[in-house]
Amino acid sequence: MRYYVMSGPHQGDTGEMTDGVGEIQLPHPMTRDVHCRYRANSTDAVVQQDGFEPGLQLHYAGDVPRLE
Repeated sequence: MRYYVMSGPHQGDTGEMTDGVGEIQLPHPMTRDVHCRYRANSTDAVVQQDGFEPGLQLHYAGDVPRLE
C-alpha cells in the first residue's frame, strides 16, 4: 500500500508499506540511531485524490531509538 507522510521530519515523503500495518519507522534525518514513528489517524487515513495513487496518510508520532 502507498503511504503519504503528512507531518514531522519526513513530511511530503511517500513510499510503499505492508497492508494493514498502520505504522512505519523511518530513520531520523538529523539524529543518528533514532527513527521517526508515523501512524495512520483513523479519521483521515485513506487518501484517494485525483493525481495521486490511493494510499494511507501517516502522521508523526514521535521518535524512538533504532533497534537492531
